[in-house]
Amino acid sequence: MAAIIHADPRVSDRRLRQYFNSTRDQWIEVVKAAVAARARCTENNARSAPGYYAWDAGTVRARQIFRREGWERGDHNGIETIWNSDLKKMIAVVNTDAGTADEMRSPRNRTLKGPASEKVADLNNEGLLFKRSEMGPLSELPYALWYLCIYDDGGKVRAELSHPTKYKSGYVVEFSERIFILRDGEWEKVIIDTPAADDAGQDFEIDVVRK
Repeated sequence: MAAIIHADPRVSDRRLRQYFNSTRDQWIEVVKAAVAARARCTENNARSAPGYYAWDAGTVRARQIFRREGWERGDHNGIETIWNSDLKKMIAVVNTDAGTADEMRSPRNRTLKGPASEKVADLNNEGLLFKRSEMGPLSELPYALWYLCIYDDGGKVRAELSHPTKYKSGYVVEFSERIFILRDGEWEKVIIDTPAADDAGQDFEIDVVRK
């Protein structure tokens, strides 16, 4: 089943407000944090360090921004998220490949996901994700998990917020809906023009030149 794709920035903004009570600029701040963390790695870092630090910084920044607006931090079998009990949504940051924000392809996670992620996709597909018996202090209503997919190859950066519904051998192969945050050519304008979010979180200096 083909995913519904929202690529136009005006449509994306509308969907982000409708689904997550958020703005595109807020998610761009999360992407900026992830890119900055990856860029600080050098050839002396462990091979997995750029991906880990990008994921961690993106997760931290998402929590800094959205916990002020009623979201909570979550951890379900190793899946680090933010979740909102009113919106019935959960969001995790994921490093993805060049299929990100590409209408002709789909994003694929860079690292293998385990059984917990495959269960998430199954439950997303059924609309029955994370009841109280599994998650703790949540209501009995279902929660849907979305991924903030971030692609960064050291020059190009793209991002989308998408709803996974199928895995194969540990990789996402199907989404039901995709909301583009950054398309080709938009990152260059973002790093020049986008101001930092007005909060108490850490300011991230973006350096896209690898050491």
